[in-house]
Amino acid sequence: MEPLPLGQLGTTPWSFSPLWFFAAALAIPALVWLAFAWRRAVLECPNRVRRAGVREMRRLLKKLQRADGTPRPAHLHAWLRATARVWDVRTSAPCVTEVAQSAHVLTGDATVSSRWRELWQVTEYSLYAPDTKPTKEWMERAASAAATVGMPKREQFLPNRLGHWLPSVGVALFLITSFAPPTSDADVPWSAPPRTESPTETAPVATELSASEAAPTEEPPAPVLLTEAEGHAAQAALDSNWNDWAAHRNLAAYQTQEGELNLAIAHATAAFVQHPTAASTRDTLLAAVGETPSIDPNLRRLLSGAWYERIPTMYSAAGWQRVALFAALMVALSLSVMIFALYAPRGQRLLAPMPLAWIGRGGFAIGALMLMVALSSWNAYGALNHSSAAILLQAANASPVPTDLVPAEETSPLSAGTVVLTHRTFLGWREVSNGPERSGWVRSNAVMPLYASR
Repeated sequence: MEPLPLGQLGTTPWSFSPLWFFAAALAIPALVWLAFAWRRAVLECPNRVRRAGVREMRRLLKKLQRADGTPRPAHLHAWLRATARVWDVRTSAPCVTEVAQSAHVLTGDATVSSRWRELWQVTEYSLYAPDTKPTKEWMERAASAAATVGMPKREQFLPNRLGHWLPSVGVALFLITSFAPPTSDADVPWSAPPRTESPTETAPVATELSASEAAPTEEPPAPVLLTEAEGHAAQAALDSNWNDWAAHRNLAAYQTQEGELNLAIAHATAAFVQHPTAASTRDTLLAAVGETPSIDPNLRRLLSGAWYERIPTMYSAAGWQRVALFAALMVALSLSVMIFALYAPRGQRLLAPMPLAWIGRGGFAIGALMLMVALSSWNAYGALNHSSAAILLQAANASPVPTDLVPAEETSPLSAGTVVLTHRTFLGWREVSNGPERSGWVRSNAVMPLYASR
């Protein structure tokens, strides 16, 4: 085995599941839909113009009262415009008759309509008559009249038409039913009885090696052995950065030569899970494992399973998390585009709803497929997809407390090569778990992390 150049770093998986990306892919379009639905409800509210007019009039009168001066013509024009909105007069040039009639229709009180008619006439006279300016009495009358007008109630906070609700509800139900996480052996409880394996399943490496030895007609080249100096260099590189997968691979190859199979399997597993796309990491792990029957079942499928079981090795567990993130962003963006197309103004070429809808559907289909593949592939790694994944270097008995005084019948035996998750440390002991119902303490030197640093 040719030694690899050192310094090739792998990536540690995030400590959370990519299912959170699926939740974000739903949450972001839900917020977008809520924003558009609220905006549609505001625009379709019958009292929208009146509410805007009341706010405009109150701001104008507060500004004039703080200025403590004579209103200018611009202020009088603004007051007339706000008054027309208060009484829901939507003509471009409202007159006093329209304002009085609208006030009478909305309030049913002739006194109110008469009061606003007089105030409108006084305002117009102060605005258009020669050498006439509004007095402080006009300010008092305008403020008094404005105080009698309450803010019209908003009649709806969300769209009340089925056409605004059904598309969003349908998309949400489709996503919930489509993105159910796939079931694999990683989801089977660790307390379940182990699967009985045939001799061909327990020794896939031997079968492959025997087939490969019978196939070639020429004598295979002599293997290149790693020197002791190269083994020490790989160990030094790991002391500097534990995620140097090339150093893990070189050290595993050297330890396989020396017969230290437990260490070789551990380092070869670390190199493989950090960079499974390299053929050298897979070959090194196969050579180190040999005919060992106690290999992790998820790792066995990734190494020598059927072609579809080896698809997850296109990326590492951390790589599939990144793919899931990108796919979730694509799904969220596509759904947001579809929602925008639902609420887009009609008749505008740049905002044509149909092209936007088809773009959103295409992006959603691609993103949904990518997200399902990423979730399935990440899940296929089993416990190897956790940042705290580790492997036992030797057989150990998991003790319920960190001490050697526990009777052997109260401990749980774990074989060398078992993949575990690490937790707390205490005085040379480390807490590990081999499933939700199987945990305990082992010596720290009996377990080696697969990611990050020691």
